[in-house]
Amino acid sequence: MWLLSLLAVLSHADAAGFEIKTMRAPLSAVEVERPLVIGKGWLEASLGYDQKMADGAWSSTGEATQWKSAQWLYTTERLGIRYGISRSGEFYWDIPFHYVRLRNDALGTDTEGFGIGEPVFGWKWELFNRTIPTSSVALDLRYKMPTGQETAGTYIGGPNTVSTFPMSTGQADISAFIRGKQQFGPFAVEGAIGYIDRLSGVSQFVVEVDQYQFSGRFKPGSEVRAELSPMLQLGPVAIHGDAVYRRWFEGAVGTTAGGAFWDENLDPIAGSDGWSLDAGGGVVVNASRGVDVLASASVPIRGEDLTFFPLESISPTRGITLSTSVELRY
Repeated sequence: MWLLSLLAVLSHADAAGFEIKTMRAPLSAVEVERPLVIGKGWLEASLGYDQKMADGAWSSTGEATQWKSAQWLYTTERLGIRYGISRSGEFYWDIPFHYVRLRNDALGTDTEGFGIGEPVFGWKWELFNRTIPTSSVALDLRYKMPTGQETAGTYIGGPNTVSTFPMSTGQADISAFIRGKQQFGPFAVEGAIGYIDRLSGVSQFVVEVDQYQFSGRFKPGSEVRAELSPMLQLGPVAIHGDAVYRRWFEGAVGTTAGGAFWDENLDPIAGSDGWSLDAGGGVVVNASRGVDVLASASVPIRGEDLTFFPLESISPTRGITLSTSVELRY
């Protein structure tokens, strides 16, 4: 009798073990219907990989240039976490690692490196939500931490003396984006516009050749960014296109001395401003409500010269970036 009573109690419980928790917000099984925040009670972990093989760059006027004998491999291994804290609030955290390799057969160089990149954590708050069809508008606030490797070695003795590459700019970013999504049956359009404020920080790769000085205060130019991504849902597969426009302003550099207001004492870096345009697309396979598989490609259309090479986040090389990732959520 007591066993029957226990089974009756368990049958009326909200959730147990790996059963669905009733406190979670509903989440559509297809990408086109999902809002911009993950929803209360959902925890998502993702593993991703990006790879770019660059054999060229851009001129100061934005024209494509081809390297004669150099190849630059830049990869990112990503770990991401998302958690729905409330019905309209989401916390996320992205941790990147980078493996890079620079080869130049003409000079006989082959240098590689691996290390942690610049982690990003943020808060996404949904300002407006409507279902059937889905309409979602969210405020996205994020902070980039300069915790990666920032020592670039020495270039004074020539390229053969370089033994490592920086994985971090050595300074923090604070950014704010407004993101929106609108569904039209099997179609949807996502868009975003935002501003990235790049703060100054002391870095170890500020090379002043005439003074042989590496450590200095560095401030990359702040950036305005716009993104657009149309999407079509075909059964469990969502096909999307992507376009990203970036416009960044002039950076500055200087010594660490100069009073309380550092940025006022920095010297502008001539020609470090510019703009770029990338286009691409990909697919999202909704294997289940808790598993997604993603693959995409990004092609550079226009860029600027490599003022801050090899810092890809602020001076990207010219090459196609291939990406893939798996998302697991509960």
